[in-house]
This record gives sequence, C-alpha cells and structure tokens, in this order.
Amino acid sequence: MKVATRDRGEIIHFAGWHGLSPALRDRAPTFVSGQDQTATRCGWEPFFRAMGERRLALVHDPDDPGAHEFLPEDQVRALRHEHASLGNALQHARRFWRALLRAKCQAGSPRPTG
Repeated sequence: MKVATRDRGEIIHFAGWHGLSPALRDRAPTFVSGQDQTATRCGWEPFFRAMGERRLALVHDPDDPGAHEFLPEDQVRALRHEHASLGNALQHARRFWRALLRAKCQAGSPRPTG
C-alpha cells in the first residue's frame, strides 16, 4: 500500500535509510544516489522549499523501497498518510533488528556467549 507524507522528519529518514540525497531537477525536488548529471544536489532547505512551492508530497510503498515519487497533494488525498508514532517507530526498529541479526547469522558471525 502506498503512503504519502509531507513530514520533514519522515522524508529525511526515508532518504537516509535508502542512501538518497536531496536534489533539484528543473527546480523540482528529487532524490539522487551516486552521480546524476540531470539533477543538482542541494541541502534540505532548498529541497523542502521546492516541495512547498509546488505543493508536493512524497509517495512511497513501504514494501518496495525503490518505488517513490513526488506528486501534487491533490492527487494523493486518497492515500494513507503515515504519521510518526510510537507504533511506527517500534515496527521500524523490529524490521531493522531482524535484518541486522539475519545478516550477521548469514555471515557466520559468532554469537555472544555470556
């Protein structure tokens, strides 16, 4: 299920979690990773200013982290808006620890013995 947000904290967290940097492409906000000749990296303030001027929201699918886009707010009103909450934070922490522990076990890391 797609989620729409305009919350700065959630957007910064999303970008950091997926290794993305804020950028502008034709004065519109976008994310980049690595080299991208079509976009110019920028700080968060110019990025959020462009989002506000264009009245955009970040739309992403939590089950498919690579699928994200910026859409006008009037197009995303029907989507679920995710808000920061203790439940969301705990769910996120659980996913993180499961992935971390699974990776360590697969790498053959010794388990602590004491």
